[in-house]
Amino acid sequence: MSSPKVTVTVRVFPTESEDRIVKVLEETFPGIQIEKRGEYIVGKGGAELVDALVDMIKKEKIAARAHALFKKRRRGDTVVIPLERDPLTVKRISFGEDGEFPPIWIEIRGDVDEVLDRLRSTADAE
Repeated sequence: MSSPKVTVTVRVFPTESEDRIVKVLEETFPGIQIEKRGEYIVGKGGAELVDALVDMIKKEKIAARAHALFKKRRRGDTVVIPLERDPLTVKRISFGEDGEFPPIWIEIRGDVDEVLDRLRSTADAE
């Protein structure tokens, strides 16, 4: 089993504040390492980012939906999921690609089975 590696990718549009996006990412994913790459902000981290994501999913009581989405979007040892931007600004989570701006992409590589097991356990407890 390999420790998870998480990459968070956000495209920044000219009408958006980079500082605001960085602040939202840092508040959502404590310990995230941020770098700017042209019109993108890329954050990296490990298990602490997975923990933050699972905690948010648990708080929102959407573990069953998250588990189904993660399973559907899994490719080998990688899961890539879209998060809508607007809900994150108020510390909420919503999966999808339908917002005004393109989503925040979360890529989890490594022990995806462990993440799925955590989501399934959380869903069973809801």
